[in-house]
Amino acid sequence: MKLNVNGADVDVDDRFATSPLLWVLRDVLGLTGTKYGCGIGFCAACTVLVDGRNTKACQTPAGTAAGKVITTVEGASGPVVEAVRDAWHRGNVVQCGYCQPGQTLAATALLTADPVPDDAAVGSWMNGNLCRCGTYPRIRKAIGAASEALAAGGASEPVTAAGEVEARRLTPEELADPVHPYVRVHEDGTVVAFSNQIEMGQGAHTGLATIVAEELDADFASVRVVNAANGGNAGGDVYATPAGGGFLQLTGASTSTVGYWARYRLAAAQARARLVAAAAEVWRVPAGEVEIDSGVLTHPSGKRAGIGELAASAEQVPVPADVSPKDPARYKLIGGEGRLRVDAPGKILGTTRFTIDVTHPGMVTAVVLHPPKFGATVASVDDTAALVLPGVSAVIPIEEGVAVVGETFDDAQRGVRALRVDWDDRNAERRSTEELLAVHRRLLDSGEKAVVAKEDGDVDGALARAVHVVDASYELPYLAHAPMEPNNAVCRMADDGTLEVWAGTEGPEYVRMAASAAAGVDKNRVRVHVPYAGGSFGLHSSSGRDPVSEAVQVAKALDWKYPVKLQSLREEELKSGRYRAMAVHRVRAGADAEGRVTAFHQQIAAQPTSVTLPVVADFLFTGGVDYMTTSGAVNPPYAVPDFKLETSVVETGVPIMVWRSVGNSHTEFARESALDELAIATGCDQVDLRRDLLAENPRTLKALELAAERGGWGTPLPEGRARGIAASSFLSHSAQVTEISLDRRNRVRVEHVTFVVDCGIVVNPDLVRAQVEGGLIYALSAAAWGEVVLEDGGEIVTRNFDRYPIMRMQSVPRIDVHLIESGEPPTGVGEVSVPTAAPALTNAIAAGTGTRIRRLPVARTMRVL
Repeated sequence: MKLNVNGADVDVDDRFATSPLLWVLRDVLGLTGTKYGCGIGFCAACTVLVDGRNTKACQTPAGTAAGKVITTVEGASGPVVEAVRDAWHRGNVVQCGYCQPGQTLAATALLTADPVPDDAAVGSWMNGNLCRCGTYPRIRKAIGAASEALAAGGASEPVTAAGEVEARRLTPEELADPVHPYVRVHEDGTVVAFSNQIEMGQGAHTGLATIVAEELDADFASVRVVNAANGGNAGGDVYATPAGGGFLQLTGASTSTVGYWARYRLAAAQARARLVAAAAEVWRVPAGEVEIDSGVLTHPSGKRAGIGELAASAEQVPVPADVSPKDPARYKLIGGEGRLRVDAPGKILGTTRFTIDVTHPGMVTAVVLHPPKFGATVASVDDTAALVLPGVSAVIPIEEGVAVVGETFDDAQRGVRALRVDWDDRNAERRSTEELLAVHRRLLDSGEKAVVAKEDGDVDGALARAVHVVDASYELPYLAHAPMEPNNAVCRMADDGTLEVWAGTEGPEYVRMAASAAAGVDKNRVRVHVPYAGGSFGLHSSSGRDPVSEAVQVAKALDWKYPVKLQSLREEELKSGRYRAMAVHRVRAGADAEGRVTAFHQQIAAQPTSVTLPVVADFLFTGGVDYMTTSGAVNPPYAVPDFKLETSVVETGVPIMVWRSVGNSHTEFARESALDELAIATGCDQVDLRRDLLAENPRTLKALELAAERGGWGTPLPEGRARGIAASSFLSHSAQVTEISLDRRNRVRVEHVTFVVDCGIVVNPDLVRAQVEGGLIYALSAAAWGEVVLEDGGEIVTRNFDRYPIMRMQSVPRIDVHLIESGEPPTGVGEVSVPTAAPALTNAIAAGTGTRIRRLPVARTMRVL
């Protein structure tokens, strides 16, 4: 079979004629820019151009593309694609970047067919391309900018990407140095920052580059950032997260910038002081007379040198005493607009390496068939049909199911489909989601397992005295993370006995735990490599029974003869669980005759989340209370005189995991919905009711009042429109107003979201706005349609994007983000907009229809467009 790919004719074995073009491009031809997302044509991460048309490579048998011109992201060229890439770069479109090669090729096809598309045409054309990071508003703007650039006739600035830096193993001396594990200046003037926080799309690396360039007085363009790991030594782990207590390297809870602020400002300031000291020594001048600007050291005498010229000398200089970071009044970069993401070029060009792209000589690919019910085990396997398929080399039962090993992913997945497996479900979770929901309800009603997490005053007495009382229950489903890059991991045993693992993880130490346990080797023999992650949202925080342990089990069963890539089918990822927990809340809230809230009693029934995280569980699950589950309820932004929070632990066989904003994703839905209901019951305005409760919380109050002002709260609306509001002090101080429209059939469309946040000193304003936009879209998607379903008997039926809908371009509202200027230290934003999205939406629906949504998703009650 002959294919024309990127202008060259290539010969491909005829056995791949029926294989999806996607896997021929990736596994046979080595063109890894084209990505796998779902395999059923629902996400278009696999978009390529076939005769100039955007085409889903996962749905195109390779043989049908013979005789046609195939263009992948690696081979795309010409003025249209250059204009698209330049607009993508300048518009800070990219977040995790996994879907962006497909997005840019789809946009290129659009502008080739219609150089001046209107807004409706853009929405219609791009609607097939999913983005879990929610970059849709920026994609829309970038297509408009590219169209304008093409119309103007000028050449676009080519986007170029530097090669990726590998984080090498540090020597004991380097680990002990206060600067070397974090910031290194190379002789060519390049500054490398080794990030203890993993880049998953949240922009952490760009924030770190900004902080390091600021404190080092380096040229921002010279700073490169790499995911770091393997920082353990006798004194602990140099990459342990400061914001998490400094004992474990873990990216989560939106603490990246918080941690950078504490650690990397000082490290970069110390690196700068070393450079100054080295220059003073070489030039024989006082250190106080040496200046650095944009990576160049100067002295009034005329002496000058680039930081690279003095790098080697500076590394030998002790860190001068009493070094401290800059006064914020001297900032040149922090807080400024116009900073472009450091990781964007490679992601736009398709050269960034994700775990799915890791290759090694002789590597094989494994795909695991997981049981259809959680906890079921293999009773028997008939692998006869699988083992006779071309490219299939082994079938291996493992703890999590049955692995099929193949030469390519398509070989392995065909082998999986040929297996005949009988499952033993005697110890499986055999309850449906409706039955599990009933268990949650019963526990809440009976109070038999209730533990008081917080209590102030006499809530029962206050409720008895209240003039107005709301008593309502709120129910939230299991939710999948569903990042664009499905679960995967790569491992190999090195010649020196080191087990090397590649995983886009949030917790490198958890990877070490999983790999060492599965291999039966000491953790010190495991080296972790962390490629960029194609999203995570909490999913890649596991420490066992995950892709890492699966890959290692397969490699061990093969006697470590081959490097192994474990790549999950999307269906198998969702069958693996690790969902956001189901939760049921009951809220009883009371107010006096003037509408002042006097009592608030919240009860929660949910499976505890923190117990899934080793080390973390030791201090977040205590006395029967899981503080990940109760977050947002145990520490609300509002001051209520009489308050009580109770929580009941639910036991199920469904694996759960932290999910973007963790407990706040459900506790704040209950709280903000109940306050809205109480405001209606008292006849008070929703903003006024909250304003009274925020008297002692001025930063959240300011966010609320500004959101109300910018969102038009209280101003007249056209018929069929309504607004809802919600506020939060989760991570930062925020509030949002959501405006909806209703058509004649009472179908809901989210039209406009106004979001205000005070997150302290803002390092990169546009990246904060991008995170807020993406968080809103992620949360609105979950609120509108998100739900994992187990049918009768416990079988998992939600297995791909056909049963787990994701918000697409045409459903995205206009989003306005307003940042409150602050001199306080930075706080988190990666998850800040998630908790209030659902209640603001359902509060708007209640205002517009009179229907109160107390069970999510909204689509259970009414259609969302």
